Amino acid sequence: MTQAERRHDRLAVRLSLIISRLVAGETLSVRKLASEFGVSVRTLRRDFRERLMYLDLEYQSGYCRLRTAGNETQMVPDVLIFAHRSGLAGLFPDLDRRLVNALLMCDESPCVIAPANPVPSPSGPLSFWRLIQAITGRRRVTLIAEGRRCERLAPCRLLIHQQAWYLVAEHDGHIVVFTLDEIHLVQPLQETFRRNDSLCRLVEDPVFIHALPHFRFIQQSLLAFVPADSSPE
Repeated sequence: MTQAERRHDRLAVRLSLIISRLVAGETLSVRKLASEFGVSVRTLRRDFRERLMYLDLEYQSGYCRLRTAGNETQMVPDVLIFAHRSGLAGLFPDLDRRLVNALLMCDESPCVIAPANPVPSPSGPLSFWRLIQAITGRRRVTLIAEGRRCERLAPCRLLIHQQAWYLVAEHDGHIVVFTLDEIHLVQPLQETFRRNDSLCRLVEDPVFIHALPHFRFIQQSLLAFVPADSSPE
């Protein structure tokens, strides 16, 4: 990875953490952030001024906060959009504005979702972020997973099944499946691809989803299968 790519990765992580804290309603100290991320105050001010200019930010005495943070009117549709786009809405019988309001306003957690406990790989968060960007931007990637290198991979969807994340993609005209914890590197490319609608529909099929843990074994078995000679002796 080049120095420019490493710098871009650090910037992406820094901005994503800042945005998540602002949305959570935190008031951020520019000097403390600069010390935390190992950058200058000038760099942080540039982040806020240029890279986060689309946010409704308020500055006062070296501190910054989101004006709309805690604004229920804005948060409810944002929560609904996030839930539906991430697939989390399907966990609830009927996730609507009324239910979101009730969950946001309560002081305790009336719902419990069992947390996943897989051992995450060090590259997991960055790989997940880059794959999300590649899927939404329809850009090919170079992927390295367990010693296997895939050039010009077209990522289709990220799915979670039985507490594990899976990447379903297309490579050289074939469907490939990787678990997130076995992916060591995702390198975005500038080359775009056309979405495979048939593959997208297949990925939503419950039968396909339940077969994900066994997909590679099934695929290898089919490729290795050689029909017996049925010709008469």
